[in-house]
Amino acid sequence: MAFTVVMASCSNEKKTTKEMNPFYETYAAPFGVPPFDKIENKHYLPAVKEGILRHEKEIEQIVANPANPDFANTIEAMDKSGELLNRFTNVFFNVKEANTNDSIDKIAEVVAPLLSQHADAVNMNEKLFARVKVVDDQKDKLNLSREQSRLLE
Repeated sequence: MAFTVVMASCSNEKKTTKEMNPFYETYAAPFGVPPFDKIENKHYLPAVKEGILRHEKEIEQIVANPANPDFANTIEAMDKSGELLNRFTNVFFNVKEANTNDSIDKIAEVVAPLLSQHADAVNMNEKLFARVKVVDDQKDKLNLSREQSRLLE
């Protein structure tokens, strides 16, 4: 029995930061409130980097979609993409504004250029722009709701 306890504790120690990063878990609190009590400064950089990687893959899936661009497979897909990155930015920048310190400021110095470079890559993606343009060009025929029209803009 002691062997089992030792092995279980060893397997817990081997968990990577990625596995234990609160950003990668579904927020269980009411209204999806982040688990601030579990988030440590060491979680921010891995989360932003993973969030960027995931978002890049999601954008590539939209761009590579062989179907003709339409509101659902382009605009809605873009709006739903980047969930992890959005969770990260919502938490990080709120914490930075409300409870900053030298450590958070240093993380922000790394995070800001990463986010800027990623935003540029998405916003200047010619294939993505072409898909959005196809949808925008046919917006008068789509009978979009007010919310959908705003999202398209």
